[in-house]
Amino acid sequence: MPQSARLCATRCAAGILSPPDPSGAERFLLGPALVSAVTPTPESPAAVDEDVTSTGMHAQTTGGQEPRSRLPWVESGGGPLVVVPVAALAEWQGASADFDPDDLDSWGDYGRACLIDGYAGCLAAGDGQVLVLGDEPASTTYLPEQRLFVRWICADSEDDVIRLIPKALETADWEDAGIWATGGPAQLFDSAYAGNELEHEQPLAVDTAGGTYLVRAACVEPEEGTTLVLVQLIAQTSGI
Repeated sequence: MPQSARLCATRCAAGILSPPDPSGAERFLLGPALVSAVTPTPESPAAVDEDVTSTGMHAQTTGGQEPRSRLPWVESGGGPLVVVPVAALAEWQGASADFDPDDLDSWGDYGRACLIDGYAGCLAAGDGQVLVLGDEPASTTYLPEQRLFVRWICADSEDDVIRLIPKALETADWEDAGIWATGGPAQLFDSAYAGNELEHEQPLAVDTAGGTYLVRAACVEPEEGTTLVLVQLIAQTSGI
């Protein structure tokens, strides 16, 4: 069984993961240890512009307050994340209403995402394709200039993640994770949710041009105590 499916099944059996209400009223729940392991720690705004600009991102602010986080991060309740083209959002149904924790076949599109073996993979959604970020339910951001998803597996702080991204890219031992065809911009969110019912979520916009991309992935330890999973899109269609 793929790692994602094992994690989902284990958490369901332990009562850590509970099926979502299709209305969005209920959320998948993480145990405290997992929350502390994957939730970014708010950082001081010092040197934000210098560090974050180098990755093509900017600090996130709200109403003049200090930024809670220097990059926008998306998390799941314990399962995979999905990158769904905007044109295909209505095709992604998330977890089915009759979700049975003991029966993977009843999990709907969410169950299909859990079956992806490896760091990333692609699934059909109507006439389009969905990119699945699997293996671990890690906090994830997207750097548009590098077409790079960065997954925070282990790090002391967001500062360390940002500082070590260039080194991680330089030392990554990439493996192919398939071909993703997309019609254009997409949304990154928890695979348990339907694409047309995201009003209770905070999806992350993934600004990609329409075309075909090679998906490559790597798990990198750029420094002792820091582990990142990188998933990068390499354009295969001329003009992208």
